[in-house]
Amino acid sequence: MKRDWDLIREILTKVEDIESNNDVVNLSNFPDDKHLAASYHAELLIDAELIKGQVAKTMGPDVNDFFAISLTWEGHEFLDSIRNDTVWEKTKSVFKEKGISMSVDLVKGVATKAALSILA
Repeated sequence: MKRDWDLIREILTKVEDIESNNDVVNLSNFPDDKHLAASYHAELLIDAELIKGQVAKTMGPDVNDFFAISLTWEGHEFLDSIRNDTVWEKTKSVFKEKGISMSVDLVKGVATKAALSILA
C-alpha cells in the first residue's frame, strides 16, 4: 500500500484533537471503507514515532485495529508544518510538479518554505 499523505494528516489531526486521557483514536473514527488504510497508516505513524499508540494484530483477513493516544513532540512539529490548508496544498503541488516522492523530512522542509513564502 502506498502512503496516503492526506490520510496521514487526517490521523495526526484526529490524534491532536484528543481532549482526555480516556480518549483514543481508532478505527471507529474512520468510515468502513478507510479501515484498512487507516490501520496501515497509523502503524506507520507509530513506527515513525509521530504518534503514541499500539496496533492490534490479528491473524486472518480482518483489518487490524489501532489505538492512538497522543502525538509525540515530532508529531506535533510535523503536523504544525502541514496544518494550514493553503500550505498543505502548496506543499503537495510542489511534489507533484517536481515529480518526486514525499518523505516526512522533505514534506516538513517544503511545507516550511511554503509557509515562509506566504508570510513574506
